[in-house]
Amino acid sequence: MLGKAAGRDLAEKAGLEVSDPEAEASKRVLLENEFEDYIADAQKRNALEAKEKAVLVAKEFLAAVKVVFVDEVDRNKILEFDESLRAVGRGKCTIANKRQRLQSMLRWAGIDPKVFPPKPKYDKKLPTIYNQTELAAMFGVADPYQRMVCNLALKLGLRDQEVQFAEFTDISWEESVYHVRSKPKFGFTVKDYEERDIPIPLDFLGELKEWKDAHPKQNLIVPTSKGRPNGKLLRMLKRLARRAGIECGWCPNCIARVIGDRSCDKIELHKFRRTCITMWLRSPKLDPRTVMEYAGHADLETTLRYACPAAAQERIAAVSEIKWY
Repeated sequence: MLGKAAGRDLAEKAGLEVSDPEAEASKRVLLENEFEDYIADAQKRNALEAKEKAVLVAKEFLAAVKVVFVDEVDRNKILEFDESLRAVGRGKCTIANKRQRLQSMLRWAGIDPKVFPPKPKYDKKLPTIYNQTELAAMFGVADPYQRMVCNLALKLGLRDQEVQFAEFTDISWEESVYHVRSKPKFGFTVKDYEERDIPIPLDFLGELKEWKDAHPKQNLIVPTSKGRPNGKLLRMLKRLARRAGIECGWCPNCIARVIGDRSCDKIELHKFRRTCITMWLRSPKLDPRTVMEYAGHADLETTLRYACPAAAQERIAAVSEIKWY
């Protein structure tokens, strides 16, 4: 009986084209490896939020859609992923966001975007902010560290990573101004390179001074216990919200009564930023163009998308004053 090598030699001598299935398979690219490379790149760029979302989407896709190699991904596999998310009760907006992240990862893997199905449609909802009842509940049970984290996001409108890398040296104490700057030593770059200056409310400036005096050996404002940037602020916030009894009651996590670090889907650190920008825009002493600068946006349209309209019950007196006829 001929061995594999001898059989191949004979076939080649006879002029036959020979292929080795095992060798061909070894040349194929594993989708899981491409996903891992995408996640590693996000980590190197310090895009921690993108990394967390990519980790979750990769896990969900590989579990729901049985593919191993990049060349096995096609339109139907992507639609199968959408269907798996619907089956577990994910909302239209969540499915659309996960699809967008997946397609970014698939592009990284070298898949032609022409195979992507149209993105799932969903009704665009108004931006959400924390109302005064929710804020009072959270700040009512927050410890000093948690209070400082929340205030950096709420009163300065800082993004998640901007809170992580906030330093006392970013503050002009005499001017009561906070400088948002890139931090090369941490590998952190301000989003869209939009460095900016933000006025610090005087009450918060006093809290920052007290906090600095209480922590004279640190420059990061809210570091970990080891003095490093804290990449788990969202986890901290979800625990705080649960302790404050805040939940929407209808997201998948609330319905399933999920415990641990996941909590209510509607609890976000970024929601403090939306709350801040909304309050800035509602202030009669701040014009939209100025708010755009404080928010670090490239255009006014982006800033206005952050604004949450006043609740109907808050404007009854205003509409009652209108002379209709």
